[in-house]
Order: sequence, then C-alpha cells, then structure tokens
Amino acid sequence: MLLHSIAGPPGSTLARRLERTPFPYGELRPLVGPFPRPVVHVSATAEQLGEASAGLPDGAARAEAVAVRLRRAGVDLEWGPPSAVPDLASLVRLSHARGVSSVELVRADPSLLAEMQIGAYFHAYWRVRVRRRALVRLRAPRSGRWTPSRLAHPAADAAFWRGVRSAATDREWERFASSSYLVVYYHGISGERTPGYEHLNVRPRTFERHLRLLRLLGLRPLSPDDLLAFHADPDATIDGRHYVLAADDGIAETVAAFRRHGHLQPQMFVCTGHVGERSRWSDDAPLARWDELRELDVSGGHVGSHSRGHTPLTELAPDALATELSGALHDLEAQLTRFTHLLAYPHGAHDDRVRRAAIEAGYRAAFTTEPGRNGAGTDLYCLRRIELKDWDGAFALLWIALTGEPLPWRLERTRRRLKGVPARRTDARAPAPTAPS
Repeated sequence: MLLHSIAGPPGSTLARRLERTPFPYGELRPLVGPFPRPVVHVSATAEQLGEASAGLPDGAARAEAVAVRLRRAGVDLEWGPPSAVPDLASLVRLSHARGVSSVELVRADPSLLAEMQIGAYFHAYWRVRVRRRALVRLRAPRSGRWTPSRLAHPAADAAFWRGVRSAATDREWERFASSSYLVVYYHGISGERTPGYEHLNVRPRTFERHLRLLRLLGLRPLSPDDLLAFHADPDATIDGRHYVLAADDGIAETVAAFRRHGHLQPQMFVCTGHVGERSRWSDDAPLARWDELRELDVSGGHVGSHSRGHTPLTELAPDALATELSGALHDLEAQLTRFTHLLAYPHGAHDDRVRRAAIEAGYRAAFTTEPGRNGAGTDLYCLRRIELKDWDGAFALLWIALTGEPLPWRLERTRRRLKGVPARRTDARAPAPTAPS
C-alpha cells in the first residue's frame, strides 16, 4: 500500500522547501508517533480501505487515521508520489482542514491520538511550541497568500493547530496542547564522587537542593496511577506543573534518599537479578536489598522494573528478551506486596521489538532516556525523561521545568568546564525514523 504526502508544483520554490525541510512536529518524534510527513491519501483496495476506515468520519485527516490503522495491522506501507498543492495558500487551507478533521477523528477513536499529528504537540522543541502558540493566538497566517515559501512549514504547522483550536472544546484543546508533565531521574545519590562517573553521581546535598527548587517552582509530584489515568482517559487533563521523581538501578544510597521523601511518590527502577549485589555496570556501588525496597514502598515510594540484568534489551535474542522482562515482573511479585508495572529501559535502548515484548510481558508503560515533556499524545512505551546532574543549579532546573529539555549545548559545555566536569556530550539523540513504518 502507498501513502501520499504533500508537494508543491514541480520546480517551484514551494516544492523545494517542502522536500528539503522536515515538518516541525517530527524533531522529538518517539519510536511510535505520527508519520514523518503528513498523509493526505492512501492507495489501497476498496476492501482494505473499508476495513481500516470503519467508524471514522470523513475529513481531510481521514487518510492519516486510515494509515495508522493499517500500520497497526502490520500492513507494509511505502511512500508513493506526493499530492501536489498549487500554492502556499492551498497548503495553509489544507493544513487547517486537517486540524479540524483530526479533532473529529480522535473523538471517534481516541486511541489514534498518539500516532497522529494532533498528538504531536510536545514532539517539537520549545522554540517551535512557543512560535506555534503565538501564531494560534494571533490567528496567523490567515490565508498564506502573502507568506513567503521559505516559511511553508511554520505556516502549515500554525494553520493545522488553528484548525484544531477552532474545532476543539476548551477542555480538548487543554489536553492536546497544554497538558503535560515532566519526568526527572537520577542514578547515584552519593557523597562520594567516583572518578569517571561524575555524570551519574549526585551529592545528597545537591539532591535536596533540587527538591527544594522543584517545590519553589511550583512543581507537584505525580503518582504512577495518576500518570496512567491521564493517558488512558480521553477526557483527562493535567496541570503542566506536575513531575515524576525517578531513579534507575536501585543503588542503596539512592533508595535511602528516596525513602526520606516518600511523600513525593518517587519511582525506583531496579535490576531484579542483582538486588543486594553491586552495580557492576557503573561504579560498582552497593545495590539495595529487598528489605530496603520494601521500606521504600512503606514510605510511599514505588518500585518498578529496570529489567533483570541491565543488558541493553535491543541486544537480546527473542527468548532472552521475553525472560528478561517477564522475569523481572515475577521477581517483583515474589518479593513485594506492591509494585508498579512500569519499566525503565536499561541504557534507554528500545526498538519496535523491545516495545512489543514489554507490552506482551505485562508492562503498562515504559520510560526512555530521551528528553522532553510528555503530553497526552506521547506513546506510553516511549515516555521521555531527563536526568538531573550534580552541577544543575537554579537556572538549569528552571529551564528543565519549563521545557523538559537540557540546556543548549554551548551553554552546557561552558558550565561543565567551569564546574571542572568533562565537557563531552552525553545526551546524543537517536535520529527520527524516516520510513512509514
């Protein structure tokens, strides 16, 4: 089956611009999300289209919804010749119509949200979100007639979201474009600064300062149940000042620090096959015992899975992958009276195969190491997090709270040098997929 996107008239400036520049909603696109380009037509048999479009209202975004359902059904999809629009004004009108239609489609099938453009508000960097919100409020561009072709993508993006706003209720608009939360996480909270692990270890006094700053910024903790409810309920909204406090590995000192702040409902992701041993994969720090994890649970914290052995899950054969994930849940069930069916991918490594295995094992959500805020349209098995460092102060916390993103690298590099930390980049991001599937 073929998917058809948008192109300008052959040889035109608009055509070159649409071909060379990616659409702005794809910068932070998770593993499962909208297609990298708008889908305006699907070439398939009438029978195939009939099955995939059952229950969906007509409209300019219906082809995108049909393509999502076909992809879920395992149909092989390829990009076919794009559909040409005669000029930028036509592109703006089409984008606006797609925004209106998208609201009607997710009303008919709320599960489409995470894989359509309407669920991608928080897949863009903060600059794009600020520009988008300003243009929607200004109701610009109104026609696109006087907009230069070099601004084709921002104009189409703004027109799409103006369409969404015009069709959505206030509550729907809040869910699509305002409701989001932040996930911050740690590895080691320790008084010792192990050489070579400065990017992992945070001193206890720094950790306490981070919590004070988050409280002063007005951020409030979000429980695992509330997180899952927000994504599951198509009518749910959430204040953007909520955050999840988490840590990986289950290092004993980190567990003790979390236990002192159980009222924040922190989430600790442990390698169940190494509980009570040492973290051989990092600085060989002692790992918490099961009785210490039970005490964390009693204090108000939550224990989840970081797999059994901390091996990157993408490197495992199918049988080993299934054992690693389901075995961790069995270990938690055998040792704890209460635990979360949440997973933090070791090293953040995940792909389609790992995601499917996590679902089959019984996990209800999974966290990556990709930065950004999580909105209603963020896939539950590609949730974003950002790690807090020992050198993060008030300005960095404010920036992270607002954007969910690390500081611009030039500023971060200077800051690390001033703090005596190796100025190497450790937050490399995986490129967004380019294939329809």
